[in-house]
Amino acid sequence: MQKVERKQHQERKHRRLIWLAAVLVLLAGSVTAAVLLSRKPVEEIPEEEVHWGMLINRQEEELVSVTVCRRGKEAWTLYRTENGTLMPENGGDWTVAEQQGQLLQEAVTQLRYEEILTEDPEVYRTNPADFGLEEPLVTVTARYTDQTEKTIRIGNDTGLEDDWHYVTADGDDRLYAVAAALVEDLNIEYELLHPVPRPEIYASLLDRITIYDSEKVITEWVLQGDITDRDAASNWAVTVPFHYPTDEETMQNLKKSAENLRLGAYTAPATEENLEKYGFDIPRRILYFHMAAGSTGTVSDSGVYDVTEHAENTVMLIIGGAPDDLADYVRFGEEIFTVSHFTMAAFLETKPMDTVAKYPVLTPLESLERVTVEENGEVREYVLQEAESTEDEDAAKRCFLNGKEIPWNTFEAAYDRLLTVTFSGTLPKDAEWKDGYKKFTFHTLSGGTHTVILSDWDGMHDAVTVDGSTLFYLIKGGMTDLPVQAASD
Repeated sequence: MQKVERKQHQERKHRRLIWLAAVLVLLAGSVTAAVLLSRKPVEEIPEEEVHWGMLINRQEEELVSVTVCRRGKEAWTLYRTENGTLMPENGGDWTVAEQQGQLLQEAVTQLRYEEILTEDPEVYRTNPADFGLEEPLVTVTARYTDQTEKTIRIGNDTGLEDDWHYVTADGDDRLYAVAAALVEDLNIEYELLHPVPRPEIYASLLDRITIYDSEKVITEWVLQGDITDRDAASNWAVTVPFHYPTDEETMQNLKKSAENLRLGAYTAPATEENLEKYGFDIPRRILYFHMAAGSTGTVSDSGVYDVTEHAENTVMLIIGGAPDDLADYVRFGEEIFTVSHFTMAAFLETKPMDTVAKYPVLTPLESLERVTVEENGEVREYVLQEAESTEDEDAAKRCFLNGKEIPWNTFEAAYDRLLTVTFSGTLPKDAEWKDGYKKFTFHTLSGGTHTVILSDWDGMHDAVTVDGSTLFYLIKGGMTDLPVQAASD
């Protein structure tokens, strides 16, 4: 007999499970709907409106040449060489400066416009002068390897943002706006494309500076010794128009001014016609900077000290006319440049008298070997020596007066006072003085010699003769003395 009741119970249980599953599905749907309804709607981000585009889109390798005609100027053409540099088509065997050449090539192969101002050509063709297009600020024609070319004409400032300029392109009716930076790259002076060499003048190697007018030497400074001497910095002298030792600091500044000389913009080749045109037929000045053979050192980016050897060399700069009060025309080699007058002033305006030493003692203590003082038939000789190595720096130095040791500190203090003595004034041209009554002779470690002679001038002052030249006077007693001590034991 079948168990009907059990079967019915299983069916009820199955129906109950189906009902429960349906409830769960409905519940999940409700929760999902509640979550979705509680969310804020996603805001749509509008696409950015693009106004710019490429008026020229080429590879640099496709460029053959570029011709530029600036407003009111003659046109010039550059061609692209196999190695990617630019050279003038008819203007000499030189290569455009690397930075300028790269900017120019990029401008005519990747020319971007910022805005299309109008597609109606009648807007600007009716009155082209209003846009600066009747005589464009600059007209540029680029030629490419596929035998095509592109000519663009840049007009005035649009008055819109970022100093945009009006631009048209041949074969295109639209009027564009381009950025000021692009205009600067294309509206460039031809002279600025020419590379500017740097005169290689090294202050540490200089041993003679000579200045000529159109006929003769008018000023000259000469190192009295070798550039390797330990007292070389303090051993320069004016030799023309007179002979006299120079001030160490003043000469250091003059040599540094020579080392810092820089040429400005290229002007023209030094042809016979241009030499006359720019005032070189009768030069104002000719500068010679003579350098001895030697070495210079620089610290590389990696911190390594690199030494470069240099042969003996002379750099010549010829000063011609002047375009204005701020610059001078300067010939360097076979080319003419403009140079800031400020940088040339040290050699065009410095008077020799302004460079001479205003103190009688020229030898610093560290360069001194011995000193001799002669007065009233007496001779005192001070000889300096290095003692044996010691931790006490002063104890390592010794001084002997006529063979007998005297305290180093005493001599050092007296010599320091001598170094501070300065002249009282400049002797008049008609000054006359008596024979010398006191003579100092300073011998340097490099083998040089300086002499100082005191001679009575007017009873109150002494004429001072330094290394054979007499320009200044000193009040009586102004030349302090070195220690006086008997030579006997």
